[in-house]
Amino acid sequence: MDELFGDPRWDAYGMLREAYLAVTSNIDAEVSPGGDFEASISDLLFRLARTPGHALRAVDITRALATSTTRTTRLLDVAVERGLVGRTSHPNDRRATLVSLTPDGLAEARRRGALGLDSAQRHIHDVLTAEDVAAMVQILRKVRDANQRPAAHG
Repeated sequence: MDELFGDPRWDAYGMLREAYLAVTSNIDAEVSPGGDFEASISDLLFRLARTPGHALRAVDITRALATSTTRTTRLLDVAVERGLVGRTSHPNDRRATLVSLTPDGLAEARRRGALGLDSAQRHIHDVLTAEDVAAMVQILRKVRDANQRPAAHG
């Protein structure tokens, strides 16, 4: 095997990526069968539903979903059109847009969230012990926090 690709560091990266893709693919197929864009709508709804006040700045949504500004704008346009979210000026920063769940958006987040938890149970929690899950969450949080880019301002 090539010396570069025989490096054992590939195992950690490769397994993290493969596990993420496999689990995400399975859960997305069950929660958002409409495809990639519907999965992004679910991600948006879940992020807002889990945020105090059910509202975030658009720039924070872009960061949280690890996507581009263009994709976030398109995602928000569709979510607004469907009545799932609303956009308003941020009360403390006129340059920022605040995105909030509507009552219909919260209902849809709850519907999809129930499917998501059932799916996560099958694809994660039924595979691992409670101790494994706790360790995984701790490790992934550490990796995420060390690698997360600071939010863009301006």
